[in-house]
Amino acid sequence: MTFKARKDTANTPDEDANSSSQNLWDAASDNIQERGQGHHRAVNKKVLRAEDVSTILVLGSKSGGKSTLIGRLLEKNETPKPTLALDFTFARRTTPDLIKEVCHIWELGGDAITFSQLIETPIKTNHALDKFSIFLVLDLSVPEKIWSTLDTTVSSAKKALTRALADNLRSKESQDMTRKLEENIKERLGEDCQDRNQIEPFPLPLVIICTKYDVFQNFEPEKRKLICRILRLASHRLGASLNFYSKHEVAHNRRARELFTHSAFGTPFPKSIVQDYNKALLIPPGGDSYDQIWPGTSPNQFSMDFFKHLFETQVGKYNEKLSIPDDPADDANFRESDVDSRRSLILEDIALTEKVRQEYSKADNLIL
Repeated sequence: MTFKARKDTANTPDEDANSSSQNLWDAASDNIQERGQGHHRAVNKKVLRAEDVSTILVLGSKSGGKSTLIGRLLEKNETPKPTLALDFTFARRTTPDLIKEVCHIWELGGDAITFSQLIETPIKTNHALDKFSIFLVLDLSVPEKIWSTLDTTVSSAKKALTRALADNLRSKESQDMTRKLEENIKERLGEDCQDRNQIEPFPLPLVIICTKYDVFQNFEPEKRKLICRILRLASHRLGASLNFYSKHEVAHNRRARELFTHSAFGTPFPKSIVQDYNKALLIPPGGDSYDQIWPGTSPNQFSMDFFKHLFETQVGKYNEKLSIPDDPADDANFRESDVDSRRSLILEDIALTEKVRQEYSKADNLIL
């Protein structure tokens, strides 16, 4: 299977790169003629159907390797640039039946904690949430920040999804979508899922990818065991898949690509399962159980609040500090001569206005 990737915010994926100078009426006439040139031509030129379009939102830890991961998935070798706010790209493939399939890929740059309000945009603007997946990237090399990133992402995405469905709560379309999401949850978890009555599956497919495993495996064994246990508990309760990843491992890159193609194009979900904390965890949705994670403990006490308390008291608590992101206008990667020149004029006007204001303020103080 092969597919192509392209990064472009100006055109939609199914647009052809046609630089013809035809006017609208000529283009419409040619289109009508092409439609009448036989069944063979129509078969070879498939129209993109709604069911052949999926969406993946990638978000999580700052500098956790989100852009690098996407580049590996799309077989890009160049070093990625820092992502500003929401970035868009897409992947596409053509099946043996000549059906074109497209996956929209959104990436939330920076930290999901700082920019959590932007999580709502790709979700609320999507009209096929039953084909929507979230890839949550957690940086294992900064363990004290793992829980806050996971908790913020899950709560923000749930709120956005609730609003998206509530906007058309009484419509048949919204009711059908809710039913589809419920059916998808049952299909993801499978019939053999244990603790079915003690978990609260996330409404959308949630793929948790814990990066920088090569750093994490050098932690103290007890610390690794504790972090793995809590992540397994949270992932199981959310009905998510849990995957440890190092960009330096060929097997990890292959697994990540399989997860991506499954979410993007419906290929089979990877079957391997690894639950040993001494190895890189690989656990599919519904592939774990509370008894396997914490034998002898009643699942009735398990909740996200309990996991949060356990993590913050035994691993560490992240103390959020408000920091102003670097100004992209000062980054050479984002230079635009016309915009920059106009911006310089505006900044000069602002500086002059501030100078005049300060002079008047000094004069008022002297008078008083």
